[in-house]
Amino acid sequence: MRKTMELCALVLLALIVVASPSSQQVPTTRYVNKTDPTCGGHTPCYTTLQAAVDAVQPGETILIQAGVYDAPLSIKGKNNSSTATETNRILIAADPEAPVGSVVLRGTGQSSTPGDAIVLEASKFITLRGLTITNAGRAIVLAGGNKKQNDAIHIERNRIFGNGNSQCRSGILVRAGNIATLIINNLIYGNGRDGLRFSPGTGGTHAVVNNTIHGNNHDGVRIGKGPDVVMVNNLITGNGAGTLCPAADEDTEEGDPDEKNAPDGFGIKRKAPGQPEQV
Repeated sequence: MRKTMELCALVLLALIVVASPSSQQVPTTRYVNKTDPTCGGHTPCYTTLQAAVDAVQPGETILIQAGVYDAPLSIKGKNNSSTATETNRILIAADPEAPVGSVVLRGTGQSSTPGDAIVLEASKFITLRGLTITNAGRAIVLAGGNKKQNDAIHIERNRIFGNGNSQCRSGILVRAGNIATLIINNLIYGNGRDGLRFSPGTGGTHAVVNNTIHGNNHDGVRIGKGPDVVMVNNLITGNGAGTLCPAADEDTEEGDPDEKNAPDGFGIKRKAPGQPEQV
């Protein structure tokens, strides 16, 4: 009972954080436009996402103007301090003035070995919002282990589709050691392995809230043994109809081999006794 109450409290706090604007004045907004070096008259302006991310400071915002941007994007060591708090949160988002779906992060294609589109490593209090991410190995990876794990990453209002089809990789992968991840209001569909995957090991509590997870080749949500995950009000449909994975696939990479060559998938599957907490 106590654990359930704690999980409910986490979800309520997460919803408040997402729904309520911060009372803090954002120090700087950085803009990105691939083709316009003036960003429509906004400064500071960058022509690549990586340059903006490298420059961003705690508490700042990056607004990405309409366009198709090239992956990969590395978010490494941001807010990686013992004193970092929610007030230091960095927002990386589609510009609200851009048409919905017009800010696209595109991988290198499904031939040969396409890399992951966004990799977060050793970072805290980062929000990714409003992006369309496609054609990559995986859309988003939260690195884990060996001091690479992240804290309080929010993934919200993104469209994640068509990733990992040649390599049998998932849309979003959260590796062991990450804590307090919030995945909310995303559309996750048509990815090569699972829509959303949590690797085995320590981690959590993660909240998966109000997402649509549809038509991924294997499981909609795959939870390895170990991490605590609370799931609230997700629409998970039509997963598991894809082709079999090749011999060297994500199951082996993540140390979760019991799904090798599974002929079909599940909406939610956990490799442990019991199920994710349902609220």
